[in-house]
Amino acid sequence: MATVKTVKEYSVLHYRDGSTRINIYFTDGTWDYYINLDTARAQFLVDLLRNEKPVYWTEGPDILWTGREPQGEGEGA
Repeated sequence: MATVKTVKEYSVLHYRDGSTRINIYFTDGTWDYYINLDTARAQFLVDLLRNEKPVYWTEGPDILWTGREPQGEGEGA
């Protein structure tokens, strides 16, 4: 059975060789990561982690996903 965790924090590591790693920390004290990300994927994930709340992680299939939001909702002026 898959376990759903709530994302609490994240950190971004960018290496000299051009690869990027994103560590994701959960409210239960555990963590996971994405490694060897290309620039576009790293930018997408950082944008999601920075701007969406709440963000969840489903262990097993390893899915990062957001909470539900109304269609067309703006992020504020």
